[in-house]
Amino acid sequence: MKYLQLLILFFLSNSCFTQNLECGDLLKKYATKPNKVEFVECKTGTGQTILEADYKVLGKDSEEIERILIAEFGMGKLKFVCCGWESVNGKNGYVDNKQLKSINQDYVLEISMFANAEKKNEKGKTEIEFDRNKVDFNLKVRILKI
Repeated sequence: MKYLQLLILFFLSNSCFTQNLECGDLLKKYATKPNKVEFVECKTGTGQTILEADYKVLGKDSEEIERILIAEFGMGKLKFVCCGWESVNGKNGYVDNKQLKSINQDYVLEISMFANAEKKNEKGKTEIEFDRNKVDFNLKVRILKI
């Protein structure tokens, strides 16, 4: 019975911590959001991921946004691998935000950018688009508990 009470207390206290966080434009709320980044959606995560927000970056703006993410957040430079772009050695960017830390000392904001270069041609066959200006990029912002 004592273990059951402790388990219930753990779940209640854990939900209280996450109640202070609201899903939405996490980049705008906890960091500096570049102008050419479009917020798409936010959802509750699983495991270490508390919240996860998705953004879209047009291919024509991808190099500019990449430079900003490298300079501002320490994300790795993007390189073309197999079928799309990803950061060198999987290096994501991070933000140490005081507001997040006041909610929970173990929270960190992680930023990553990537793109899938696979597309269907007129005949329905998959091709690779090597011109990054013609590919929309995804930017993902996660609040992680580490």
